[in-house]
Amino acid sequence: MAYPRIIDEFLEFVRIPVHSFKERLIGDALKAKLGELGLDFSEDDAGSKIGGDCGNIIARWPGDPSLPAVMFSAHMDRVANPGRIVPVVREEEDRITSEGDTILAADDVSGIVSILDGIRRAKDSGKPHGDVECVFSVAEEVGLLGALNLDASALRSKTAYVLDCGGPLGTIVRGAPTQYTVRVRISGRASHAGMAPEKGLNAINVGARALCSLREGRLSPVTTSNFGIISGGKATNIVCDFLEIEGEARSHDDGELKAYLKEVDGAFEAACGERGAGLQIDWRLEYPSFAVEEGDPAIALAARAMEGLGIDPSLVISGGGQDGNHFNARGITAVGVATGYDKVHTEREEQSISSLVKCGELVCAVISEAARGI
Repeated sequence: MAYPRIIDEFLEFVRIPVHSFKERLIGDALKAKLGELGLDFSEDDAGSKIGGDCGNIIARWPGDPSLPAVMFSAHMDRVANPGRIVPVVREEEDRITSEGDTILAADDVSGIVSILDGIRRAKDSGKPHGDVECVFSVAEEVGLLGALNLDASALRSKTAYVLDCGGPLGTIVRGAPTQYTVRVRISGRASHAGMAPEKGLNAINVGARALCSLREGRLSPVTTSNFGIISGGKATNIVCDFLEIEGEARSHDDGELKAYLKEVDGAFEAACGERGAGLQIDWRLEYPSFAVEEGDPAIALAARAMEGLGIDPSLVISGGGQDGNHFNARGITAVGVATGYDKVHTEREEQSISSLVKCGELVCAVISEAARGI
């Protein structure tokens, strides 16, 4: 059966084996597509900085220098998967899924192919345009590392659209939180659990005391917390002498977030001090928050493009980060744009066929609207 080109490209790209830090194959395939489109492109050194095999790919379609430049972004990596994804087109249901035993990788192949399709449409239209810039990042799923290591100094655009959002087509993400991750190391004392348990100091017990004293989950309408990884111990007959706990905290309110980080520090310090355990806590800022005002020109432009295609724009604030966090921190006003995928990061992930086709049209419409002024 013949499908629109954007659907064929989607099916092609999801089949490529891709992992975070292992984006070389999809990067090379993308470069080939960009070459066919006649775009200028380059690859930066982000891969070598983060221990990956591919850098961010930056592409440019030169336009009228008197017209505003606009940027589109998507990421090349995907969450953990076995490396073999088999897409299934369920045309009668207007969706694409995997066979059911893997993710689909619509996050974020849908963004990649929408950008390619939109530029292709814009080139075919022959309409005037300013510079169109594209950033295809690496290692987004493991902390936005590609965008963090992107040299944005060569980018002309001051407005960007990140095609990497859940929700129905028309969703515009105008804000995302700051995220910190934490690694807690608790040192206890080993001893034989049967012969001399009283001589040991169980690090698991100490860590449990701290965790049970802490607020977790939805802390407020704008702040969340989660401790998701715990490891330690050697055997059931040895009192555990070492425990490592990893967690995260996110918030749209940096003051509220910093207060919670101190709360976490205090809980572990109290538990370890009470039992005489050693403690090391390391916090790391993953990305800063952003909030684009509802009346910002970047949002108004996207809304005009959507309405011209019969799409109802809907503004939301997200609880997850995106490459737009780093773009905004570097002076590029970036908002997220949904591409019509759902249930991401699960084996039930799916992509709406009609939304994906429409998203390619939307990228083209944004290019045209940008030429009229941002």
